[in-house]
Amino acid sequence: MKKYWITIMMTVLAIAAISGIACTASADTSGPSTVNVSESGKQITLSPGDSLIVTLDSNATTGFSWSVAGISDEDVVDEVSNEYQGSDSGMIGAGGQEVWTFETLDEGTSTIEMQYSRSWETGVEPAATFNVTVIVK
Repeated sequence: MKKYWITIMMTVLAIAAISGIACTASADTSGPSTVNVSESGKQITLSPGDSLIVTLDSNATTGFSWSVAGISDEDVVDEVSNEYQGSDSGMIGAGGQEVWTFETLDEGTSTIEMQYSRSWETGVEPAATFNVTVIVK
């Protein structure tokens, strides 16, 4: 009977140890910060040299694409790259995502404003907008 309880205790301790390792790994904050359309209008705090990845749904087959409408302080945040990632569904006309990478340069606050529109249409409101305020400390 004593062996039974020792086996149960060892199993519980092993599970607790594994859970602790998993929690530590998931709490790791290294790497770029990612935001999407659900975070529009919010603030994010980063350190100088950090990367911010903005992922927004897009459908290039409609002629619409995301563009940076403005970065309020380009001494704080700079656009590094953007790419369109099509759908893996294989369906014609299926949408994908645009992935934008920004880098924080110096301490301060800067707002990134983006709009989803057709580049050839002028005087037309964008179909969607996105903005995020980046606080660099």
